[in-house]
Amino acid sequence: MKSLLRQFFLFVIIVYPLISVGQSGNDTIKGKAKPYLNISGMVHMDVIYDLKQMDPDWIGGFRPSKIPVYTTDPGWGTYGHLYYSVRQSTFKFEGVLPTRHKWGPLRLRFEFDLFGLGIHAGETALRFRLAYGDWGPFRVGKDWSTFIDLEAFPNNYDWWGPSGMALLATEVIRYTQNLGNKSKMEFALEIPGSEVDPGQLRQIDPNLFNVQTKEAFPDFITRYTFRGKGGYFKAAVILRDLAYEIISVDNETNMKKSKFGWAVNLSSGIYTFKQTGAFRLQTVFGHGYAGYNNDGGVEITPDEALNATVPFQFGFTAFYDQQFGNRWHVSTGFSETNATNTAGQSDNAFHKSYYSVTQVIFDVLKEHLFVGLDFQYGKRFNKDGTSADDQRIMFSVRYQMSRWR
Repeated sequence: MKSLLRQFFLFVIIVYPLISVGQSGNDTIKGKAKPYLNISGMVHMDVIYDLKQMDPDWIGGFRPSKIPVYTTDPGWGTYGHLYYSVRQSTFKFEGVLPTRHKWGPLRLRFEFDLFGLGIHAGETALRFRLAYGDWGPFRVGKDWSTFIDLEAFPNNYDWWGPSGMALLATEVIRYTQNLGNKSKMEFALEIPGSEVDPGQLRQIDPNLFNVQTKEAFPDFITRYTFRGKGGYFKAAVILRDLAYEIISVDNETNMKKSKFGWAVNLSSGIYTFKQTGAFRLQTVFGHGYAGYNNDGGVEITPDEALNATVPFQFGFTAFYDQQFGNRWHVSTGFSETNATNTAGQSDNAFHKSYYSVTQVIFDVLKEHLFVGLDFQYGKRFNKDGTSADDQRIMFSVRYQMSRWR
């Protein structure tokens, strides 16, 4: 409770100045355009019945990599649970400061949800999701990574999303160059962090007690986007310096090394039936991009000689969304991520996963109140060939609101 109160207090401190700026009144001050605030958000609740089991910290999001396989895994053996979750509830604030510069207004955006991650995993906790500023072609702050395509996310209410797609919000410095009315190029420097799998290193060398990442250089990402009447196409490339440290028990030895990583993300939206339907397709592949992947995989692993290596990984997502009339929406599809295991990894290392969701959404009050019902299926495979699956039925209620200016 104290943690939640501290987070709420921080939330008020940050947002109140924006609200003050956006208070109602004339749209001009001494002949100049007045700053204003846009507010939007949603209250969302999921009623989840888990037919098998999931790590208890991830009941609010369907992650195949968190399906327990062994008796020692969190949540193992706990079949048939009912959960309620409001963690998807989101609040958004956008402050706009008009300018006379050719780049137009300054825009400041804060976005919060209640999905606890990190040390708050499994909790309903206030969390910064996005926080960035825009001016002209530049964006600086925490935003969805330039490497991902958020439009490829299917129209369903699973908070976590397909395991085989690239999906990450991180700190970015981005520049956008328009190439006409239909296409653009984006260039970005980002630092998402990475995941190091120590594998069997501790078993072989007892002096190595800690293997940790080290951010020496930001990731460089470029993305091309083309849009036409029938849909769009995006291609993103990432180049990475994957640095890491191995520290001895007595702290006398500190080995710093790095590996080169790269990945390509290709995605497309193909519209059907006068744009009431859409195929959402994505494939991503490369060496050492697991920090950008939505679920599963690591970036640095030991080979058979216990030397660090960057394994190959790939994933794909294929969903179809269709709107029927003004109120019915149906979404169905499949996703897979597959990580190449190395000889030095432990037998319980993640290998691949399947993810599938089928959902029906009904618009009760147009653009304000929605209900949804979906069936979720996932399966995890480990290096040693063991596997486990999980199925869920989820009923969702979502209320959306907005106040502009």
